[in-house]
Amino acid sequence: MKRLILAVALVATTLSAAISWNAHAAEQQLEANEVANEQMVSYFEQGMIGKSVWVVDSRPAGKYSAGHIPGALSLPLDMLRKDAASAEKLGIPKTGKVIFYCAGRECTLSVDSAEIFRKMGYADAWVYRNGVPGWTQKAQPLLAEASFVQKGNLILIDTSPGKETIVTESNKLVQLSISDFKGSPGQTALGTLSKNAPIIVVGRGDLDAVNATLEELRERDFRRLAYFPLSAWKGALAMAPALTTVTWAPVYGPGQVAPKAFEEAVAAGKFILDVRPVADYARGHFKGAVSLPIEEMEKDYAKIPKDVPVFVNCASGAKSQKTFDILGRKGYVNVSYLDAEVACKGEICTIKE
Repeated sequence: MKRLILAVALVATTLSAAISWNAHAAEQQLEANEVANEQMVSYFEQGMIGKSVWVVDSRPAGKYSAGHIPGALSLPLDMLRKDAASAEKLGIPKTGKVIFYCAGRECTLSVDSAEIFRKMGYADAWVYRNGVPGWTQKAQPLLAEASFVQKGNLILIDTSPGKETIVTESNKLVQLSISDFKGSPGQTALGTLSKNAPIIVVGRGDLDAVNATLEELRERDFRRLAYFPLSAWKGALAMAPALTTVTWAPVYGPGQVAPKAFEEAVAAGKFILDVRPVADYARGHFKGAVSLPIEEMEKDYAKIPKDVPVFVNCASGAKSQKTFDILGRKGYVNVSYLDAEVACKGEICTIKE
């Protein structure tokens, strides 16, 4: 009997391992002209980005500024569609390997950008479909721009105490050694901070130290992370103020709605407008959402009612914000948009601000 039980257990273990391997293989199966996470990381670690491999961020400029793959160039899809010459200004040779990315597999900005480049004669155009989520999943850093730091309402973290650093009225600063940051002083500083707070780690030329700080922040479940090199700061430096408990609250622009308010609108049966491609909508969408891809907005906008509040979503916030602008020009005055990453399976959707 013991041998029989052992044999059954062995078969079950083998079958489970086979199923697990097959599931993993399915997850790793790439689409045509797609670059995997590991390949992107390899290009970065070998210093190939910007030299023999060109990486292009297809998201809006503001998203790029908040955090992009180091070495990536910014060319929003909207700009590429309006001005094909903007591609040539990047200085990418027609024979070069160029890789586009955006906000993840639900985002099609990179796919559309790559297709335009191929039609322009860039034969070696690829897409990094996993985009920003895949990059951060591999514990790789995102690089912020000075314009994002200057914009304000950020949390700056500098792990070199006693040195002059970036001190501004519009941002909050935590300056602690990495050991203190990982210990109780760091917990005191960030213990009540919203997990959605945008955090920028100040880099002083040591990317390993930056990555260690970013990894600690990931362990604490902070989601909006990037780093900024101190050498790129053109403003004045100063000694850090005394440490205090750090708090943060979001500031929303005209028409922008908080994720919680958007979810409440869905629950209340409000008019939800999904402007993603039809295929993405078919794979999953908010309950009750109406599909109207942004590419059809100019000719079919009249299908959207003007006498009720309209809540717009896409996959990353880029198309929803663009829709807000389009409908505003068409005379719509009660439109709100969600600027966040959205992933749906069936009618179950998650929002990541």
